[in-house]
Amino acid sequence: MAKTIRRESVSSLVLHRLLDVALNVLALAAAYAIKESLAARGIRLPTQPLTAGIVLHTFVAVTLIWLGVTSALETYRFKRRLFPEIVNLTAALLLTIAFFNTYVFFTRLFDFPRLGMVLYALIGTALLATSRGIKESVRRALHRRGRLVKQVVIVGTGAVASRLARAIRTDHALGYRLVGFIGDGDTDIAPVLGTLDSLERVLDEHPVDELIIALPAEQHARTLEITERCQARAVRIRVVPDLFDAVVIRATIGEIDDIPLIGLRDPAINGAQSVIKRLFDLAVASFLLVLCLPLFLILPVLIWLDSRGRAMFVQERVGENGRPFRMYKFRSMVPEAEKQLAELIDLSQLSEPVYKLKDDPRITRVGRWLRRTSLDELPQLINVLKGEMSMVGPRPEAADVVAHYNAWHRKRLAVKPGITGPMQVGGRGELSLDDRISLELLYISQYSLLEDVKYLLRTIPAVCRGRGAY
Repeated sequence: MAKTIRRESVSSLVLHRLLDVALNVLALAAAYAIKESLAARGIRLPTQPLTAGIVLHTFVAVTLIWLGVTSALETYRFKRRLFPEIVNLTAALLLTIAFFNTYVFFTRLFDFPRLGMVLYALIGTALLATSRGIKESVRRALHRRGRLVKQVVIVGTGAVASRLARAIRTDHALGYRLVGFIGDGDTDIAPVLGTLDSLERVLDEHPVDELIIALPAEQHARTLEITERCQARAVRIRVVPDLFDAVVIRATIGEIDDIPLIGLRDPAINGAQSVIKRLFDLAVASFLLVLCLPLFLILPVLIWLDSRGRAMFVQERVGENGRPFRMYKFRSMVPEAEKQLAELIDLSQLSEPVYKLKDDPRITRVGRWLRRTSLDELPQLINVLKGEMSMVGPRPEAADVVAHYNAWHRKRLAVKPGITGPMQVGGRGELSLDDRISLELLYISQYSLLEDVKYLLRTIPAVCRGRGAY
């Protein structure tokens, strides 16, 4: 049964990918046709004439880039509501165009019509959005008529089971109808049909297509028992592992000789995601370094005039998986400021291992302005190019602070620290440690390249507000 389910899932995934690739090719073909039509009418375009080789090369390159980008954005991994799915597809299309233009620029294999790219973006977005809209409309119409709707029973009545039930009740696009619960507790979301001891009776009395086991950790030993008791019934069984407090990184599923393996401590960002994120970091960091080059010449002079000493501040911070690295910043404090820290604060006496002094006497006049505008962070672009940091991620913390972390705090070290991220966007120094780490762990567990783009865009108004910047 498990193998059948796996093949069905793979078939659906392949079908979705092939459909989107076909829509991309159709959008490119339409863009080419419009461009050639304009050229035939005497509108001069600064591009070389299109040949069969250029068209074929474009189709192949765009297809491969699209498959890589959608894999990094996890476009096909999770079921999404219509609008978030369209946003994800649009982001994938724009990133595909950006990477393709970069490829064309560096390879110099041919001159690609810029008008064609604009038309491709517009037509591709319209086609992808329309296809998802049609699919969603058909699915909802079928669900309203009782077609393709699966009857589901949830085993368990705890917090995880209730959360799952609410999602099923509110999101009809999932194609589930909640029959009820099986368990010892009580809930007002749906009727409790019986206890685990009456499992067979419940399945006999109610038509059930799927049984979702959402038991708390202390009862997981009964999962095998429940599976064995359902062997004679044509019911699909799914298990929700109650591991949310134990891990924050999405589990991975694999197998060795048909033995299923669930990975609970794989790298948070791996495979195609890590490659795409690294390329994204390199592209953004390189662009910003070139853009901000005048500031790298002006700011050191202002820092030196305000307080004599080195303009660059280098401090050991803790990076991915606890590895130390040397982080660069423009100096915003007086020289030898670290030696004065012990006079201002005692880490061992703090209620939590974090500190941010609102009126730190060590900050210089220029330094206060640098912090207010976050310009002191610019040299960290060098750390990004070196691979020690990312553009987006948890804030890098000093080694003496991390030394006082508990096990839960250390989960934030699962990925590379970032120049910006949940802390900088969510309130910076005004956040408590627990609030900050909760936001960072949420970012890690829900990582996608689209989230990184969102955080970069949200950083601009966050810096303008200056909330918690001290």
